[in-house]
Amino acid sequence: MSEKPVIECNPSKWFKIRAVLILLMLSFFALWFFKDGKWGYRDKNVAYVNHALFQQQMNPEDELLNSDGEPAASAGQLFKEKEYTKESWAEFASQQVVPTPKKDRGLLPEDYDFSTKWPKELVDGYDDLKKGTQLTLWNKVSADNEWPQKPSENLYDEGKISEQFVVGGVCVALFLIAAFICIRIMFRKMIVTEESYIAPGGKVIPFTSMHKIDKRKWDNKGIAVIYYKDGETTKKVKVDGMVYGQFKEEDGAPAEALFAYIMDNFKGELIEFVEEEDEEEGSEEVDSETKKSSADADSENS
Repeated sequence: MSEKPVIECNPSKWFKIRAVLILLMLSFFALWFFKDGKWGYRDKNVAYVNHALFQQQMNPEDELLNSDGEPAASAGQLFKEKEYTKESWAEFASQQVVPTPKKDRGLLPEDYDFSTKWPKELVDGYDDLKKGTQLTLWNKVSADNEWPQKPSENLYDEGKISEQFVVGGVCVALFLIAAFICIRIMFRKMIVTEESYIAPGGKVIPFTSMHKIDKRKWDNKGIAVIYYKDGETTKKVKVDGMVYGQFKEEDGAPAEALFAYIMDNFKGELIEFVEEEDEEEGSEEVDSETKKSSADADSENS
């Protein structure tokens, strides 16, 4: 026959709010890393290869290729290779294709058009190229295409892109673990009956089997540990007032009431902090007695 509950502590509002925040945070990070791995880093690579065209010269470490499969050069480098008029440069530049990474075309978006021509600003940028100020044209190009004015310092390679999926997968795993723990807690409660404490896991601990309670964290963190005998074995179970019940006066402070009921029925060793004020008062009394004894002794000697 089951015992009739005296006090029940269900999962607290404090726990529910934090559980929702944790799950939202993990889901946000999982989606964020997936977005970067699927689209974000590849879009940034598009901005990077376009930005490289506006530099005085390309970084050879990027290993970018032109449409002929040869190492690509920036517009500034090509402009210096021969004498151009404004018309001949426009004709030449209009036929050029934006360079692509040598190592892996997968570094660019799946729907990327590998026949994309140079930006119009470079085709019409004869005067700036002649003065070596073609980088100023990038501001308009980046604004028109919603690219950052200052792209990443290097291409995001396949390793960095794969990392986003790995980290996103870790976030998904943590989300599932956290969701499992939260759901399990939501279906649990702390209970005291007339004869026992029933822990959230369903373990029934009679008051008579309890032999020690550690309440040093109760006042600050709402946590106490009960040590009890289970046959010949000593086990322990936790009373967590922050997760179950809470301490709000308007709700009747159920966790405090539950723990007080346990203490009223507990007969055993209690571990708690000694108040520092009591220690100081005792020390002051000893010092006072010592001074008084010293004064009496001096009076007798004189």
